[in-house]
Amino acid sequence: MILRERIQQLLDPYDSSQTECDGMTRICHTVLTNHGIEHQAMFGVLTQHYQHIEPHLWIDLPSGERIDYRAKMWLKGENIPHGVFNPQDFPDVIYTGEPIELDVLSPTLFEILTLRFDWEKFQQYETPDA
Repeated sequence: MILRERIQQLLDPYDSSQTECDGMTRICHTVLTNHGIEHQAMFGVLTQHYQHIEPHLWIDLPSGERIDYRAKMWLKGENIPHGVFNPQDFPDVIYTGEPIELDVLSPTLFEILTLRFDWEKFQQYETPDA
C-alpha cells in the first residue's frame, strides 16, 4: 500500500468530525504523529479566484502532497481539493502560508473533537400552548 492510501485510510474516518480547519488539522496532526508519518502543519491563506479564506490551516507532506479536509467548507464552486491530494491538480486553488508547530491532542480532547453529535437531541421542540 502506498503512503497516500495509508494516510487516507487513517484520516478519512475523521472527515465527519464537526470541526473546522483548525480542529481537523489538529486531529490529522495527532493521527499522523501517532503513526510516525512525517508531515508539516501549515497556517496561512487559501485563495481561489475571488475567494480569500484567512486564516486557514492544512498539512503538507514531504512528497509534495497536501492534506486539507476543510477547503470545501469555505470555497464555493467546482474543482476544490479535499482530503489527501496533489496541489498541482488544483491550479486555481492557492495555498500561501508558513509552517507551525502543533501539540498532539490529549486522548480526551481528541475524543471530544471526534465525537458524533445527534443535533436533533439538542433542538428545542415547540410545545403546544396549554
